Amino acid sequence: MTGGELTRSRWEGSTLPAAPDLARLVGRLALVGVAYYLGARLGLNLSLVEQNVTPLWPPTGIAVAVFLVMGRAMWPGVALAALAVNLPISDGALAAAVTAAGNTVAPLVAVTLLQRAGFRRQLDRSRDALALVFVGALPSMAISATVGTAVLLETDLIGRGEAAATWAVWWTGDAMGVLVVAPFLLCLPLFSEERSWRPQRWAQGVGLLLLATATIAWTARSEVPVLFLVLPILAFAAWRLQLRGAAPAALITSLVASWSASRAIGPFSHGGLFEQMFTLQAFNACVALTSFVLSAVVSERNRAAEALAVAAAELEDRVLLRTDELTTANTRLLQEIRDRSEAEEQLSLEEARTRREHQIAETLQRGLLPDRLPQIPGVMLAARYVPATADIQVGGDWYDVIQLPDGLIGLAIGDVAGHGLQAAATMGQVRMALRAYALQDPAPVAVMSSVHQLVSQLPTAEMVTLLYLLFDPGTRHLRFTNAGHPPALVFDTARGEYLGGGLSPPLGVTAEPDFTEVAHQMWPGASLLLYTDGLVERRGVSIQDGLDRLVVASVADASQDVDELCDGLLLQLPGNQPVTDDIALVAMRPLPLVPGPLSLTLSGEARMLVQMRVAVRRWLRENDVSPADENEILIACGEASSNVVRHAYGATPGPMHLTAELVDDTVVIDVRDDGAWRPPADLGGGWGLQLIEGLMDSVDVERSADGTLVRMRRRVRMGATE
Repeated sequence: MTGGELTRSRWEGSTLPAAPDLARLVGRLALVGVAYYLGARLGLNLSLVEQNVTPLWPPTGIAVAVFLVMGRAMWPGVALAALAVNLPISDGALAAAVTAAGNTVAPLVAVTLLQRAGFRRQLDRSRDALALVFVGALPSMAISATVGTAVLLETDLIGRGEAAATWAVWWTGDAMGVLVVAPFLLCLPLFSEERSWRPQRWAQGVGLLLLATATIAWTARSEVPVLFLVLPILAFAAWRLQLRGAAPAALITSLVASWSASRAIGPFSHGGLFEQMFTLQAFNACVALTSFVLSAVVSERNRAAEALAVAAAELEDRVLLRTDELTTANTRLLQEIRDRSEAEEQLSLEEARTRREHQIAETLQRGLLPDRLPQIPGVMLAARYVPATADIQVGGDWYDVIQLPDGLIGLAIGDVAGHGLQAAATMGQVRMALRAYALQDPAPVAVMSSVHQLVSQLPTAEMVTLLYLLFDPGTRHLRFTNAGHPPALVFDTARGEYLGGGLSPPLGVTAEPDFTEVAHQMWPGASLLLYTDGLVERRGVSIQDGLDRLVVASVADASQDVDELCDGLLLQLPGNQPVTDDIALVAMRPLPLVPGPLSLTLSGEARMLVQMRVAVRRWLRENDVSPADENEILIACGEASSNVVRHAYGATPGPMHLTAELVDDTVVIDVRDDGAWRPPADLGGGWGLQLIEGLMDSVDVERSADGTLVRMRRRVRMGATE
């Protein structure tokens, strides 16, 4: 490529506008310059200081409106027009250029700030009106006032004593130009952009404009200060016609008032320059705020009312459409009923049967799963159940957590093959039977064998998978047996492993299954997760993939609370895919016993006394208290806690608080309630406190309106045996 070709290629690929676009741009700049120049000539006729400081400077409003409507690229037209205006009235070309620069930069800054504030040129929101005042007019116009006043000082057209007054007049004049002229120019495009006025509204607008003009013409010449009479007219125009009606009237009002002030007639015939300017600018500010701020508020209200009306109309249309659809469907149904009466009767019978089955299914579903997990000190528990579908079918997935004697915990999770009432009924029988067998003999093999005998004797053959575990919170020792169920997962933040072994076929499959028991020691900080196959199985994907994903997700969320852990697993593993099988999930996390005092808050119920004794025994053993002292302290704590259960509360149990600490070689235990003890009946008994006093070194009882505190102390031996 030659040099000439390279040059031609660069010109052809440049961003210079085409000839028609360039002509259009030049035409717009010329139009902007002419408008600015004419506005400046009008403003100079109102000057109060020298020949270029006026209380109302329309060009600033013209420039702001042009930049908002046509873009800030119109600044050359504004700059050239400002230079042409200032050359004849300035002391030299440099002074004129500097003043013109200030006149150009001020509206550019105003528009930039307005656009960053989210300004809408329709001025139909109160925030837009406030932004025009406090962003576009007041702060931005300080730029042109400061530049212009500095030029007048440098050229000795004003003295330093006149600088403050000149700056104030210049600033308020530019600001008034933005507040009065800009809204008028911004309202002009609205006549073509928004809904056209009807003839009645045009007549109303012309009438209000003429009335405002006549009123300001009279009040501006009257010696009596009655300029305020025009404000109600402007307010009425803003209320009835919004910006398109209020802005022209406000512009004429401000121009006439400024002309009167420049001629020192009417209400401006008395007082000095400062007093005249204060009166004029206060009036102009009231005119601007009354017109476009009120019109913005009314527009905002009208827009909200229109939106509400549209929404109401749409709602009515939808209701009518839906009503028509329902009417058509009802007519079609009636016709089918008339044509097929016999089939309809049969269908009604089927619907009645289905309705009864649905009611039974709902009742079973509410009663089959635990309504809440037990509160076990030192152990965090959480469970979730997610049905596969929202229809009447009830799945066979279930779980249970059982508090057993000696502080042991039984955990079970299982799945009855199939869905529907039969699966739900079998599920309920198996769960209730397992709970009863576990309370009788909690050993895993004994429980599993008993449940198998029950399943084998059911009238309908059902296959049941079951995983049963026995956990000792004090030792973190775990024993389990598994009848065809997915293995339990033990994990922490570093690793996870499935509990293998102890496997046998599902219950109800073989006549004499061989159940085996496996022991596992949970390491400190580990959690246990039981689940049904719906969590890890997906159609077309290997179940091993689901098991691997479960390990990764569990280890990643192991630091979370068990409730958050369950929610996270249900969110991650099924993902966005539909759940095709029910999911049951149980998470257990033994809490490490931290050194120091023990603090428990349990429900004041008899069933919680076992959990209290387990927690206190574990704490005493962790602190190496001798077995003899341990047994007597446990008896005393049990008596104090039993008193809370029997006497502190009525039918509704309240909280029972227990704290224990070791001070040197003395155990100090507090048992406190928040109730009011009932007076003891004369039915014998009352030996509990005496027994506590016989077992402990000292016992203090404090009763108050907030409850009762029993404080017990006993010196103990460390590490001694009986």
